Amino acid sequence: MGYLYLFSVALMFSFGGTCVKLISPYFGPASISFFRFAVGVCFLLLLKTIKRQQFRQDFFPTARQALGWLLFGSITKWVAYLTENYALSHGPSYGNIVMQPAQTIFLALSSVCLFREKLPPRKVLCILLCMGGVLCISWNGRPLEVFFQENILLTGLFILSGICGGCHVLAQKMIADQMDIIDSNLAMFAISAVLAGLPLIPDAAAGSIIHGRPDLGCVAGILAFGFITGIGFYLNARAIPLVPFYMVPVIQSTMAIFAILWGILFFHEEISWFIIGGTGMFLLGLIGIQIKSKSD
Repeated sequence: MGYLYLFSVALMFSFGGTCVKLISPYFGPASISFFRFAVGVCFLLLLKTIKRQQFRQDFFPTARQALGWLLFGSITKWVAYLTENYALSHGPSYGNIVMQPAQTIFLALSSVCLFREKLPPRKVLCILLCMGGVLCISWNGRPLEVFFQENILLTGLFILSGICGGCHVLAQKMIADQMDIIDSNLAMFAISAVLAGLPLIPDAAAGSIIHGRPDLGCVAGILAFGFITGIGFYLNARAIPLVPFYMVPVIQSTMAIFAILWGILFFHEEISWFIIGGTGMFLLGLIGIQIKSKSD
């Protein structure tokens, strides 16, 4: 079941770019981020209702003790979604595939700095392979002046999103022994929804938050994005104890393959050999980082 959960999560998150493309003609990146958190909270509450799982009696005292990490995870996740949604709105639907290697590299370096874990030369080589793959995808064979004027900004936003997503994972790890999986995600996403909603109040009051009349695709994109956010993170947390930990990011990285396929099928986006080669490079790098050897 653990592997089934992980493949389901990879498949769900691969539709992130598709959802943004459906919503972005009518709402800006800030609004998309708010919808993603708010609808995600609704799906998590629905999940608690279906499971008939009540909040633990020590929920609020525990949340107060873990407030620092909850705020840290909420703020970084908000920034992660805001930067991702902006870059997806202005770039290709598969652009967020660079977030996974960015997050993996950040977590690997964090484990060295915070938890004093070893980083052998093999993993350093794999990290460099991931970085090379990201640069290859971002460059995409274009002239260097075009790369520095256009692609590098969007790639930088995706990398920042991946790093902030890694911070959210770190926060979840730090409170995993204190709070239930659903409750910790609910608390973080609820705080993130408030943070994402506050900047929208002036535009909402002026009636300028929406551009045109949303169609059925936009509504479906909002609901799907919320479902992906709420249920996806829950399934991911459920899968981690059921499979070897090094297999988690390996299976999650298949999201890149799905995301590229949806870009071709739904939006007729062109995929060059640079994109294919770069994707292969960082997939190999991700697998190499996670596979343990006797010297690790």
